[in-house]
Amino acid sequence: MKSEKTTKKTALPARLGVGKVTAAERDEIKRLFERRNGLLELLRGISDPAHPLYDRLVQDMGETATRFQKWWDEKSRQYGWKGEAGGQWEIDFDTCEIFLKKGR
Repeated sequence: MKSEKTTKKTALPARLGVGKVTAAERDEIKRLFERRNGLLELLRGISDPAHPLYDRLVQDMGETATRFQKWWDEKSRQYGWKGEAGGQWEIDFDTCEIFLKKGR
């Protein structure tokens, strides 16, 4: 009887654990995350640039997005998180763990 060798390919995980933040740091990014999502919802409902709140929403969204990205940039430098072209970091709000979600 002839034996066949088979090789099993292991798939790389869709996300890789790269670190952890403190509860206070988690709370900071969670507030920014929730604010950004709330502003996005408001912007979807107020798409008319003539609406009295439109300019304020756009400005607030820009400021929040900048603060959100700044948090990720600062923490990645502080903790030395591994990055990857096309990838993005994610946080598990329950455990404070940071993951690198692989780009496609």
